[in-house]
Amino acid sequence: MNPPVAGLDGITVAFLYVGAVSRIPRIIVASVRAAMPHARIVQMTDYLTMEVNGVDELIRKKWDQKFLMPYRLLHLREFPAVNVIFLDADVEVQKDLSRLFKDEFDIALTFRDETDPSLRLTPLAHKLMPFNAGVMLSRASGMEFWAEAHRLCLGMSEKNRDWLGDQLAIKEVAGTTKLKVKQYPCAKFNYSPAFLN
Repeated sequence: MNPPVAGLDGITVAFLYVGAVSRIPRIIVASVRAAMPHARIVQMTDYLTMEVNGVDELIRKKWDQKFLMPYRLLHLREFPAVNVIFLDADVEVQKDLSRLFKDEFDIALTFRDETDPSLRLTPLAHKLMPFNAGVMLSRASGMEFWAEAHRLCLGMSEKNRDWLGDQLAIKEVAGTTKLKVKQYPCAKFNYSPAFLN
């Protein structure tokens, strides 16, 4: 398979989506098209899931349908070495994020702090999982970050491999890597408006 061709400014947006295609992944695709029409959109998925309308490319990998977190990190580990924004499938992009690639980093993560509205429901989440994996940026120089996160996640309990293990692994790698990791506040770059109700 050829690596995805980057968008007009060299930016790719990628998201993992597996299972029955609902309106949720269609929202992310439509929002990326509206906010970042120059970006290439890649759906990372398995061999059973249908293509989400509007994506430019599919990257399929085998999945035994068991543990989603190491499967997601496997996709990130093996993603072509391009400037990429990794998003959760339920993210709605409001503004062009490609401008963030003007900053210096190998990896950029969104962090939870006291300004993050999601902490109203889970006030200790920022201690256990300070980084929200819903919005992450990576350059080609940062690919080893995902390889190490994948390795760590594979060694976790079944519970963590099923859910949240990616964020736990990302926390550990971010704290030990020699790569340049930039942090952006969730309240501005990974906002959770549902938590304000």
